[in-house]
Amino acid sequence: MTISRRGDDVSSALVLSGGGTSGVAWETGLLKGFRDNRVDLTTADLLVGTSAGAIVAAHLATGHNLDELYAIQCRPPRPPESVRSRNVMTLMQAMAEIKRRSNTSDRPGLDATELVELGAAPVKADTETEASRLATINRYLPSAKDWPDRQLLLTAIDLADGPLVVWDKDSRATLVEAVASSCAAALIAPPTTISERRDMDAGPRSGTSAQLAAGHELVVVVAIARPGPLGSPLREEIDTLRTGGSRVEVIVPNTASIAVLFPNLLDEARRPLCAEAGYAQTFADVARPFPATPETLHAILNREDGLVVEADGHPSGLPSPADAR
Repeated sequence: MTISRRGDDVSSALVLSGGGTSGVAWETGLLKGFRDNRVDLTTADLLVGTSAGAIVAAHLATGHNLDELYAIQCRPPRPPESVRSRNVMTLMQAMAEIKRRSNTSDRPGLDATELVELGAAPVKADTETEASRLATINRYLPSAKDWPDRQLLLTAIDLADGPLVVWDKDSRATLVEAVASSCAAALIAPPTTISERRDMDAGPRSGTSAQLAAGHELVVVVAIARPGPLGSPLREEIDTLRTGGSRVEVIVPNTASIAVLFPNLLDEARRPLCAEAGYAQTFADVARPFPATPETLHAILNREDGLVVEADGHPSGLPSPADAR
């Protein structure tokens, strides 16, 4: 079964969250596993990507072969000495300190003022140069240099005053620039300059920005999250979508996937393990054979261990700021 308009009358969207190097691998494995189990989520009418999800969404929207993408993620990791050491906890600690000073520790995600403060940090941080980062993203997207005709939305934050930026084929950014800005995690990668404005990863605001899928009848959200109750901002995004009439399914990592994804979502050495865990998760939870219907998708996703369990998962593609304390 597919979740596309092609052949049926249900409009659909696939929302892919942030999640670092590990997230790219896990989401790729998960999507291939579903497809191999005859549930092809990649045929959605709209793709929405944040950070790691932006890379995966850009590949899918430009027609990159999913089997090839998975094979790339399963390649042996590069030698540690050839990989720039990165740890997501640096970002999480900075977010926690900003929220402590602003007395908003009880509210997930950063508001516009807090995002501007966080965005000032990469200028002083020991990160790679912007030119080097763009070259890296260009290598990530060997067959995806131009915006596709397919609906694709990628998120970022404007560092001038902190609003959400949504890139599409009609925006002022090239596809490579849009992906680079969406992946420009504060303190980890440099902001991306686009038309004299600087943009960074929208993950500290929301790891999903699922509200961008409003108007679609079926919305599948892939959210890389630790176990725990769904909270803000994803809970509000889901409520907004459902109030508007959308059916929303949320896919989160199961126990085996959590074990390889965390604690450091930027651990290059775990990339192949994360790809394999995402792929294996679908085979562990999808009963085959099954009828190809939307109701079947709902039943598959609502199995107990980690596919769609609405009581599971912090909404961000990164651990909550409280985890950094």
